[in-house]
Amino acid sequence: MERDLGIDDLGSIQKDIVYAATILSETNGTTVETDEIRKHALLAGVPRSSFFRAMKDVVDAGYLVHSNEKKRSTYSLSKKLT
Repeated sequence: MERDLGIDDLGSIQKDIVYAATILSETNGTTVETDEIRKHALLAGVPRSSFFRAMKDVVDAGYLVHSNEKKRSTYSLSKKLT
């Protein structure tokens, strides 16, 4: 499945961000906030700095996109994941 989504080349934290964002978007609506992703159980114990570096990688790779909402830290899944 990771290969089908194109995330097989991501690191473990990046994959967990993608998984958490996917889970949260299915339960909370189409957008997710950075803080929701960071507090997800999959990312428990990940240092804040590591999380934000990995989050940048995931956004730069095009898996998450900034939402059109006013909040800077709001994301939605890209077409790569839907």
